[in-house]
Amino acid sequence: MNWIELPCGKYSVRTGGSKISNCQIECQVSYHDIISHPPEGEWAKIAPLRVLSFDIECAGRPGVFPEATIDPVIQIANVVTTYGLTCP
Repeated sequence: MNWIELPCGKYSVRTGGSKISNCQIECQVSYHDIISHPPEGEWAKIAPLRVLSFDIECAGRPGVFPEATIDPVIQIANVVTTYGLTCP
């Protein structure tokens, strides 16, 4: 893997019904116009990646896996972490 660049004016952003995936941003570009950067210097850094961790805790009965229709939810938590960013 490595960083790629799509030059201005060489791609179009797909929106609404023209999207064919569940990505937040989807674009169309000819492979001739894609600039591939070798993983050297500034281009060797890891791309920022957002990860959402989600946890639901239930007050379960001893020895039984909690069931949503019976056991009450006692805590819901989440945390978002961004990997690949460096602190100044």
